[in-house]
Amino acid sequence: MQVTPSGKRPFLTPPTPNAPELESETFANRGIVALPDEMIVRILMYLGTTDIAVCRSVNRQWQTVIDARHLLARSFYRDCHLTQRINSQAAQRNLTVERYHSHIRGWLTDFGDRGRETAEQLNNILKDKHFPEVLFFSIPKLLLNSNELTYQNTATTQRLGAVKYVSFSPDGKYLVAASTYKALKLSELEGGQWREKATLRHSAWVASASFTPDGKLLLTASIDRICKIWRLEDDQWQEKATIEHLDVVRKARFSPDGKHLVIVSGLGYASSAKIWWHEGGKLQEKVTLEHTGWVMTDAQFSPDGKHLGIASEQGTVKIWKLDDGQWEEKFTIHHRYSVTNVRFSPDGKHLATVAYEVTSDNFIYYYTTLWELVDDQSQENVIIQQWQEKATIEHSHIVHNFLFSPDGKHLVTASHDGTVKICGLVGGKWQVKTTIRHSGPVANASFSHDGKLIVTASDDGTARICGLVGGKWQVKATIWHTKAVTNASFGSDYQLATVSSGNTFKIWVLKNKENDDNS
Repeated sequence: MQVTPSGKRPFLTPPTPNAPELESETFANRGIVALPDEMIVRILMYLGTTDIAVCRSVNRQWQTVIDARHLLARSFYRDCHLTQRINSQAAQRNLTVERYHSHIRGWLTDFGDRGRETAEQLNNILKDKHFPEVLFFSIPKLLLNSNELTYQNTATTQRLGAVKYVSFSPDGKYLVAASTYKALKLSELEGGQWREKATLRHSAWVASASFTPDGKLLLTASIDRICKIWRLEDDQWQEKATIEHLDVVRKARFSPDGKHLVIVSGLGYASSAKIWWHEGGKLQEKVTLEHTGWVMTDAQFSPDGKHLGIASEQGTVKIWKLDDGQWEEKFTIHHRYSVTNVRFSPDGKHLATVAYEVTSDNFIYYYTTLWELVDDQSQENVIIQQWQEKATIEHSHIVHNFLFSPDGKHLVTASHDGTVKICGLVGGKWQVKTTIRHSGPVANASFSHDGKLIVTASDDGTARICGLVGGKWQVKATIWHTKAVTNASFGSDYQLATVSSGNTFKIWVLKNKENDDNS
């Protein structure tokens, strides 16, 4: 990149390939300028640098919005990020245009038949002088026609400190919001209105918070090396137990029956996972699982609470089983690379792991691998269970979140590369069925309680709600924030909570839902 004499880097805008000269009779002079600024921002969120540059040139109103919202700079960053491994500027420009057309076609196709029809029409307008503008109006029209779900914002809460995530209790009556301000806020649903119920405090940032399945206990973990158990008694949340560790707590989870909990702690080259027995408010440490030279990254109980999977940077996932009150190591699943997360399917017969591999040229590959527990007959005719690899899902960047559907038939992955991949069983094999695309990194994805809806949260300022129609996942609604959406989560009865980087979380209620069979 050239440097100006002042020493500052100039702002570069890739030229529009084969852009025609603009006539005096521009798009702005044809009377189509009465769009609200917010609608313009929503339209432009999906476009690349070249197209926004053309838009700014042909429409005076849009030029003001683009400059005021820094949309051109944001799009430029997105384009450069996606093509950072392309050294040639010419190759980069060609790839940008090709990727843009491919991206738009793929994105439109996600809307089902209407989207596919729009994608087929692209070839007829590619040579049009105002191709970007025509597409701008096609997208919002498609969104309006395809959004068959309507969500209404019922509560908005500002927080002191950045909100990291929100989580509903299983019955949907309580909502906990964790922030970087050393506290969690508990809200309660009373008479259809959400009201702040309690403030749960730690002495440092809160790393995680999770309810037990009955919703009566809440486990919180903080980088202050302390985990706390809170219990709902006499309509009040009270601190019932405190567990101290020698190092930073990374993860803390209850078993499904609430009788055991696992705490993963440690940084650097030493870490441990401790399993505690919990009943009647009493705690007893059962076993300590240690790694020397490798960091444990995640731990999760199986649905029956009798197995525990622990992931590590060593490239292994170790499965422990509870036999006669004792935890014993039963399986080791080997990877070629570091494992960051592990999840059991609802029936306990499948396992999903997220791992990454650094190549010799320092390029990083990210994998989500699906494993199945199968019976293997040994030479002595003894049936031995083994975990077998069944499928691998690749992303071009970090996988922030992945989750099985409640029925175990789907797996959703959310990645920093801007895609959400929904996998399912097809002919007895796991494969990607749908890819939902955002114009920014995707922080997380969450299923509704019945598994018929998925919500995604992205830096592009949207939370998209996808539904199953005729066995295919389609975008059904889009919720907008003015800043990046960092978390989105369903509660019961299709309640939805979204968190934005503006230290705000909002609670939404579904106003209408399809009556058709979404199976």
